[in-house]
Amino acid sequence: MGGVLINLNKQACIDAYKALGYDRVEEFIGNYLQKGPFLDLESGQISPEQFRDAIRREIPRPVTDRQIDDAFIAFLVDMPDYTLDMLLQLKKRYQIFLLSNTNGIIMDYVRQHIFNRQGRSMEHYFDRMFLSYQMGMVKPNPAIFEQVVAETGILPSETLFLDDSSQNTEVAEKLGFNSFVVTQGEDFRYIFDEK
Repeated sequence: MGGVLINLNKQACIDAYKALGYDRVEEFIGNYLQKGPFLDLESGQISPEQFRDAIRREIPRPVTDRQIDDAFIAFLVDMPDYTLDMLLQLKKRYQIFLLSNTNGIIMDYVRQHIFNRQGRSMEHYFDRMFLSYQMGMVKPNPAIFEQVVAETGILPSETLFLDDSSQNTEVAEKLGFNSFVVTQGEDFRYIFDEK
């Protein structure tokens, strides 16, 4: 989702947490994989409430849940207007699954403010969503891909996996998936053009 459908700005997130007084944020925020409480949140090891408490303990002044959430949401830049139309068109021809390293804070925001532009719910665009915090594991763990295969019955050799991390696509390829690495801000619709 992030880095493929939604453009990201890691530095904006880091700056927002630093503005709150959370100076250790750079230790934990990565381009593709998080560490510490951020990874614990994405892998479902802690709840959003526990995450906020962990962040709050490191900040010398009082901060609200909303301030902590807004700093995280600063990671999200925008989703190009054509993206939702592309997903709807692809869904007419293919099964579309979302496999994302994400968390409840980001998902609440994305559902309410990014995917609802056309008056549809996020579920309208995907046949199924596989979210790391609900699955208890994150990409590039091979088990997360294996679980998607087991639950959907898809054949990796007939499936295209898109991601913004070459580490994730390399694992997918080892498991038999076709893959494509999306660069930040890339309009990748051309890969679906009929030859």
